[in-house]
Amino acid sequence: MTTNQLSRNIHTMLVVALVATTTLLFSGCRSAGPAGKKAFEIGEYDRAISKLSKAYAKPGLPRDVKGEYAFYLGECYRLRGQFKKASGYYKTAVRYKYSDDIALLYLGECQRATGDFEGARESFDTYLARHKNDARARNGLQSIKMTEAQWDAITSFNPSAIPDSGYIVSLAKEFNSKYSDYSPAFVGDGYDVVYITSMRVAKRRRKMNRITGQGNSGIYMTKIDGQGKWTDPEHLEEPFANNIDDGTPSITSDGKTMYFTRCPYSETEPNTPQCFETTRSGGRWGEPVRVIPGGDSTMMVAHPAISPDGTTLYFVSDCDYPGAMGGKDIYKTRKTPSGDWSRAENLGALVNTRGDEMFPYIRSNGDLYFSSNGQPGLGGLDIFLAHEDEKGLYRVSNMGLPINSAADDFGIIFKDNKEEGYLSSSRAGSKGIDNIYSFVLPPMVLAMSGSVTTSDGAPAKNLFVRVVGSDGTNTRLKPDEDGQFALHVDKDVDYIVLCGADGYKNQKLKFSTQNKSKSETILLNVKLEKF
Repeated sequence: MTTNQLSRNIHTMLVVALVATTTLLFSGCRSAGPAGKKAFEIGEYDRAISKLSKAYAKPGLPRDVKGEYAFYLGECYRLRGQFKKASGYYKTAVRYKYSDDIALLYLGECQRATGDFEGARESFDTYLARHKNDARARNGLQSIKMTEAQWDAITSFNPSAIPDSGYIVSLAKEFNSKYSDYSPAFVGDGYDVVYITSMRVAKRRRKMNRITGQGNSGIYMTKIDGQGKWTDPEHLEEPFANNIDDGTPSITSDGKTMYFTRCPYSETEPNTPQCFETTRSGGRWGEPVRVIPGGDSTMMVAHPAISPDGTTLYFVSDCDYPGAMGGKDIYKTRKTPSGDWSRAENLGALVNTRGDEMFPYIRSNGDLYFSSNGQPGLGGLDIFLAHEDEKGLYRVSNMGLPINSAADDFGIIFKDNKEEGYLSSSRAGSKGIDNIYSFVLPPMVLAMSGSVTTSDGAPAKNLFVRVVGSDGTNTRLKPDEDGQFALHVDKDVDYIVLCGADGYKNQKLKFSTQNKSKSETILLNVKLEKF
């Protein structure tokens, strides 16, 4: 993708123009009208919807022209995260035989995101009949299989109703507004200060962004006060301003250096996201310096994530460097002894796909987390874990429910090595608005509980229960007078339970704690038969 093709964001609700750009251009928009075309091309989707809607409503339009309007209206709504509205316009575009089959693919993606699995299957199958090797449609069908049985749990967002899920995810109300709030970042290792990206609009500042219909994105700070509560988020002072799009901060573990994305705005040219570095001294952030990997100032650099040692920066770009997979890819660059940054290196095909990989995050243990709509997932952007093995190869796995949903999930952070932190998501009927959620994996407690009774109901003499485990466990339990017994057990162990009493046949039962992911009490009820 050439430099002048950068700038329309793939999901404006995520980062306004901070998120990287979509590869589709407004090609051949002869009937869209100069105003609608210009607004769409520079990513002003809110204004484009207004202009295109007026043109679309005019009576007597030829079918091909109306189909073209419908397609680009669908594009605007899809890129704003409003998938239901987008589906309606894509259907019209397909019905009016819009010339580009991509309308079918995007229709399927929007239908999948809103739970219309039957319609999504039909759209993907029709698209695959014409484009047999397109991984995006195949991944879409795979995603439907992964989510269909669990759709009620996903849409209602009731963590307790989701099977085999150890995480508990809750809305972090203290961080959120009625506008998009996303991409949290811890400041230092105390975890009591958090920076967030927000598109909130202050009462004194009602100017709306032409891309999203919300405010400009900015970096806000919140901290835990003396009463243990989070303060209201406040916009960072200079060198950050209210009239420019800043966001997706990543901060070194000592809290002294921050990397963030900034997107300059132009009414006439594509807006290319850029990455900046700033250091803090005396409690204030210094003048930002642009990060330019390998000295290539034409390269888009967005969504920075600094490694724990502060020497490697991961970021998102859609450049045409060797090894690029297509769409948005994740790259890394290393700081040289001179303080410059090395030439960008693509993370390769195990992480990147023909779709979009974005919002990288490096945990303290070196694991990489990122979001993708190209890897098989639950719908929209899903969060993935990429663990680098001893051979230097990434092993990628989907974080599953309820970390992920049928909507967009991204911008995850952890409290050091603890299984808790925050993430961003447009789930739960938010109409494309992003919110910040907290998540925690409670300590897993596994136990066995049961009872031993006799078949004739008579009291048993010398009643015993012995538990033998594959880890060497050999424990004798004495049931109470009602035959009840209980024992805490360990994860990933196979157990045998032996029960007996004088005059009764011994009974043997088996159970296993292999592959358990959340707390559970395993129930065993035994009835002894007389000799």
